[in-house]
Amino acid sequence: MRDWSAIVEDLQVNWIVYVSMPFIAGAIGYLTKLAAIKMMFRPQKFRGIGKLGWQGIIPRRAPQMVEVLCQTLTGRLISAGDIVDRVDSRELARRIERPLRKEVARIVPIVAEEYQPALWHVLPGPARDMVVQRAQEIAVELIPKFVKQLRKNIDDVFDLQEMVTAEFLADPDILERMFLDVGRREFAFIRQSGLLFGFFIGFIQAAIWALFHEPLVMPIFGLFIGWFTDWAALRLIFNPKEPKKYLGIVTWHGLFLKHRIPVSEEYGILIGTRVLTSEKIIASMFTGPRAPEVADLFSGVIRKALREELADVETLVRRELGRLGFDELEEAGLVGQGAVSSVLGALTGAVTRPLRNVTGSGLDLAQVDPMARTAAKEFVAVLPDVLADSLGHLDAQLQIKETMAEKMKAMTPDEFEGVLRPAFQADERTLIMVGALLGFLVGELHVQLVEHFSR
Repeated sequence: MRDWSAIVEDLQVNWIVYVSMPFIAGAIGYLTKLAAIKMMFRPQKFRGIGKLGWQGIIPRRAPQMVEVLCQTLTGRLISAGDIVDRVDSRELARRIERPLRKEVARIVPIVAEEYQPALWHVLPGPARDMVVQRAQEIAVELIPKFVKQLRKNIDDVFDLQEMVTAEFLADPDILERMFLDVGRREFAFIRQSGLLFGFFIGFIQAAIWALFHEPLVMPIFGLFIGWFTDWAALRLIFNPKEPKKYLGIVTWHGLFLKHRIPVSEEYGILIGTRVLTSEKIIASMFTGPRAPEVADLFSGVIRKALREELADVETLVRRELGRLGFDELEEAGLVGQGAVSSVLGALTGAVTRPLRNVTGSGLDLAQVDPMARTAAKEFVAVLPDVLADSLGHLDAQLQIKETMAEKMKAMTPDEFEGVLRPAFQADERTLIMVGALLGFLVGELHVQLVEHFSR
């Protein structure tokens, strides 16, 4: 330790060096925080030689983080049942009627050609049009029944957690944006606290340098500043969970919990616009790995409708000819009595008689089940296109953003902390060690500069 006269002389000669120490220490705290935050997200892929290198903490731990996040999201905030329960099936049927009719007009001939070829080929164009028209009407009527079946069996045919996990992992930018957008106040606090803590620690550093003039003081203090400011900032973000007064003067509340209302709204917006959109839910449900199970669910509804509506071709054609006015023409004497029956006989007799001997019906009822399965498969495949123009309406009905925000606001402090905490907790020690190492290196540079400019 130097004597007092030497310290005073040194202060007089090198006062600029001493004045600069708190500012440089503050800069160390700030820059190490900037670097630490950057290293949380970059690089997205490992860069280095062999095992010596670095990959951003978030990208490297993405699968584990996503697992925790998705468990919170689908376990506490929203479920597949919540989503499908909000769909107004009758309004939906009304909105998609036009594209649905178009697809049914394409699907019916495909199914009929494959499973009822003799009957389909014997029918003239107008009769086929009648069949298609009736199928279009039935399809619109079946939409509420499809939605009802989805509600009853949603957990068997759709895994919401699986879908959300796939969305997060398919686009790393979503995970990054979630932490940067939702946690922007916390990251700003980390940077600012590094500057503030470093500045005040710099006064202690200056005093110890004046007393000992030991070159190791600078790098050791740099290490301490890098470590302490990271450690303190992370603690102050999440603790205390409830407002607490310190020294009878300062009241502090963990920032993440203090800002829970705006955080909840921002988290809801991000999930509602980037992950749980109606477009992505529909794509996952109807074109994802469980689409065949959805088709099987719908085939039961279609099978029942087929048996009710198409069990007898003669009845169908009679009804449709009546719609075209043949009955009225017959009653008015404009066509001969029995004309309708003659037309029916000509259209269906050759086909239905051999089949009726076996099945008792004009249709080959043995083919109804495979017809229903094929129709359901085709229907499920085109549903994303059919629903394309109704996505805005569905998003408004689902209210994902509002639901997420409401449920997050109702969380306990411990539950709420679990939304963002995994990002920091995953490699918190690594983050603090990186800050300490960077502080040490900057401190070493600092001592070199001090020795160079000291006189």
